[in-house]
Amino acid sequence: MITNYIKLAIRGMGRRKFFTFISLFGISFTLGILMVNLSFLQSELGANKPLSNKDDFVFMSHLALKRTHFDTIPNIDTTFDQGIAVYDTTFEYKKTGSSMTQSNISHDLIKTFFSNLPSTENLTAFNPESINDVYINGIKLSIQTMYTDANYWKMFDHSFIEGRSFNETDVEISAPVAVISSKTALNYFGVSENVIDKEIEIGNNSYKIIGVFKHVGKFIPFVSPDLVLPYAVEPESPYSNYYNGSYRAMFQKKSDVSVKKMKEDILTAAATIPIDHPDNQYGYNELEVIPASYMESFAQNIYYDKDPEKSLRTAKWIVYSLFLFFLLLPTLNLINLNISRILDRSSEIGVRKAFGAHQGNIIFQFIIENIVQTFIGGVLGLALAIIIINILNKGGFLGSAELNLYPKFFIYSFLATLFFGILSGLLPAWRMSKLHIVKALKNAKL
Repeated sequence: MITNYIKLAIRGMGRRKFFTFISLFGISFTLGILMVNLSFLQSELGANKPLSNKDDFVFMSHLALKRTHFDTIPNIDTTFDQGIAVYDTTFEYKKTGSSMTQSNISHDLIKTFFSNLPSTENLTAFNPESINDVYINGIKLSIQTMYTDANYWKMFDHSFIEGRSFNETDVEISAPVAVISSKTALNYFGVSENVIDKEIEIGNNSYKIIGVFKHVGKFIPFVSPDLVLPYAVEPESPYSNYYNGSYRAMFQKKSDVSVKKMKEDILTAAATIPIDHPDNQYGYNELEVIPASYMESFAQNIYYDKDPEKSLRTAKWIVYSLFLFFLLLPTLNLINLNISRILDRSSEIGVRKAFGAHQGNIIFQFIIENIVQTFIGGVLGLALAIIIINILNKGGFLGSAELNLYPKFFIYSFLATLFFGILSGLLPAWRMSKLHIVKALKNAKL
C-alpha cells in the first residue's frame, strides 16, 4: 500500500507542476537556511578545537574608569518681613553629570592583579587587533596578527601540523619567533607545511617560523589568528598607560569551581586596583570590569547589554524566534497550498471513498505524499546549503569565519522540516477525509 501511495505522490507531483514547484521551493529554502544558520552557530560555539574548553572560559574585554560629578546648588527662597525682602538660602549637594573612559586593558595590569585568582586554572592575555599588510609577488596579503603569552596555547587547543608553540622562555627573552596558521603558510610561502625555520617579515622585523597550526576559520579573531607572536616583541604603544592598553584577558576556571565563582573572584581582584595612580589624570573615582562567559561575550555581538547574562538571554530569544519564523512561515504557506491542491482533487477523493476508502486511508495517503515532497525538498535543501556555504566561504562574506556542513544538523533540520511538512498536510487531509461522498463528487468545497 505504501508503495502505491508513493507512486501516486510522484505522479501527482508531475501533474500539478505549479503546486509542486512552490512546495519544493518552500521546503528546500527553509531547510537550506536552517542548515546554514546551524552551521554558523556550530562553527563559532561548538565544543571543538580550538574551543574544546570554551565552557570553562570567562572573558574580560575592557576596563572602564568613571567619575560622577557633583556640585553645590544654592536654593534661594524670598520672604517678606514687614515689607522688607528676606532671603533664606539653603544648599543642596546634587549629581550634575558623569564621565567615563573605556578601553582594553594594559598587559601589566592583567598580570599584576589577576594572575593568582583562587578559582583560575589558566590565564592568558592577548592583543588580536593588529593587521599587517605584506606584499607577495606584488599582491597584498593582510595578516591578522595577535600578540599573546605561552598560556594561550594551553587554553586554546589548536591542532599543530608541524613544529611547536612558543613557550615561557621564548617570551622572557623576547625571541623573534612566530606561529602561523596553515592558511597563512599557504598564502605567504605557497605551501601549508615544511616551513619551519623559514622567515616571515612583518613591518621592519623578521620572525622565524617555529610552528604551524591548522586554520579553523572563526568569526572571533583571537580564536583563529593568522600569525601569533610573543607579546614581548610587540612595539610599545604611545596610548598605553597604567590602566589602559590593547589587551584582553581570558580566564579558565578550575574543574571544581563554577563560572559564577570565577566571575566573583575577578570582580574582587578588580576592587584591589588603585584608583589614585598618576595616570588617572582626570580624577576618575570608580573602576569597573565586566567578566562574561564565552557564550555571553559572543551573545554581546548579537545584542549588547551591560549585563552579559541579559545579552545571552536576549540573543537566545532572537535566534529561537528566527528559527521559528523560518519554520512557521513556509508551514502556513504549505497549508494553503495543500488546501488548494486537495480541493483540486476532491472528486478523486470522492471516488476513492465510494469504493470503500475510509477516513484513515485518505489521511494516510496525503501524509505519505507530504513525506515524499519533504524528502525531495530535503535533498534540494541540502544542495542549496552546500552552494550557500561554498559561496560564503570563498567570497569571504563572514570575514575569517568558515562554515562546515555537519551531518547531524542536516538530520535535525530535516526532521524539523519533515514534522512541519506533515503538519501542513494533516489539517487539510483530515478535513477532506470527513467530506461526504456526494459533496466531494459534485463540487470542490471543503
